[in-house]
Amino acid sequence: MLGKTLCIGVGSMGGALLRGALQHGVLKACDTHILVRREEQCKALAEELGVVGFTTLPNVNEYNTILLAVKPQVLPSVLETLKEVPYGTVMISVAAGVTLDTLDAAIPQANWFRAMPNTPASIGAGMTALAGDDVNTDLGRTVQALFEAVGEVAVVSEADLDRLGALSGAGPGYMFVILDALADAGVRIGLPRQLAIKAAAQTMYGAGKMALESGNHPSVLQGGLRSALQDGVVACLARSNELGK
Repeated sequence: MLGKTLCIGVGSMGGALLRGALQHGVLKACDTHILVRREEQCKALAEELGVVGFTTLPNVNEYNTILLAVKPQVLPSVLETLKEVPYGTVMISVAAGVTLDTLDAAIPQANWFRAMPNTPASIGAGMTALAGDDVNTDLGRTVQALFEAVGEVAVVSEADLDRLGALSGAGPGYMFVILDALADAGVRIGLPRQLAIKAAAQTMYGAGKMALESGNHPSVLQGGLRSALQDGVVACLARSNELGK
């Protein structure tokens, strides 16, 4: 267990992590506190999650773990307020682009981890990259369990964390564009839009699940499309030759 935990920032990502961790028992509500700037938001979240909420920083000596779910541009000012955390405090940052070296330099007595979850974490289907000096220890596996509560986790080097963060972070947006294009194609051939969207989404979900569970390389799974494209080019040339006669 991560022990008494303070989550600083409970926006879309921080909220997703807390909901998943509390639902799966990785965090206990009685040992979880949140720090949110706005009073009304703090009250609503504390009531929803069953945790204690603050709008000003509580005594940091009370916590075993601090989760920093704030934007990169906000992180430096937050770190300044946390300089007196006890030695060995587990600190987890989900701020993109802020390196472990930077975090260690700001608060050297902390035990730092970086994580890059993506937006599907909000529905428990996230992909998270996790890095840290102690990522392969029992402590690292405990931190890993926090993110496994909202999807899959890859324990990686910090360089690969940034690479995987770029792929998985941007990836959902690309998938939505493809989904929209497939749905538009369905409408174009006569399907009702809602049915076309559902069919396109299920098709993408099924294809992803098939890739994960089969273990086959995508080029093997889409071999039919590759052949169809090649056949299409050959057919176009044949048609062109026919028209030229």
